Amino acid sequence: MRFKRPAASTVVLGLLCAMYLITYVDRVNISTAARDIQKELGLSNTLLGVLQSAFGYPYLLFQIFGGWVGDRFGPRRTLFLCGLIWAAATILTGFSGGFVTLFLCRVLVGVGEGATFPVATRAMQNWTPLGRRGFAQGITHAFARLGNAVTPPIVAWLIALVAWRGSFITLGCVSLVWVTAWFFYFRDNRASIPASRARSSTRCPIAACQKRRPDRKSRGRP
Repeated sequence: MRFKRPAASTVVLGLLCAMYLITYVDRVNISTAARDIQKELGLSNTLLGVLQSAFGYPYLLFQIFGGWVGDRFGPRRTLFLCGLIWAAATILTGFSGGFVTLFLCRVLVGVGEGATFPVATRAMQNWTPLGRRGFAQGITHAFARLGNAVTPPIVAWLIALVAWRGSFITLGCVSLVWVTAWFFYFRDNRASIPASRARSSTRCPIAACQKRRPDRKSRGRP
């Protein structure tokens, strides 16, 4: 049986699903590793609570600001930069020597991940036909919840293998793999993707179709 190459829009949706899952793993991994971190660094329960909340404040702000950046510079560059930030911050968490450096790393994770969901919605708008946008939103958010569900066993397994520091480094490297795949595959407009990939797309994203479709005046119709 001959393998049929998936449509480019399907690959883009798959990349976004992977992003939703990875970002949730990288934001909640600290909860599973909290006991080991607290024990090694001698943190009080109060400091541990502050550390776990450090992600939320920049995340809140950058959802708004990051969405504006995505509108201005496009999903490809914005999510590439965001991915580099949260991946680097996750890796650096594994090298943290105390509360302050851990806190700063968690803040950077919030900065990097803040723009991801609004910008991903922008990417879906350009690449998903009107009749599939509800499905696309649903499946990406399902992958986010899947990330919540699989993080504890994954992180616990990694801690058993490479300790809590190694678990953060490993997860950060996985994020870098996604960042690389996103940057080399995704384009803000379908018209700019390589011809070999364009032929594999059986459905034209609505934004590209509207851009290509001539209006009535250009066709000489009233």
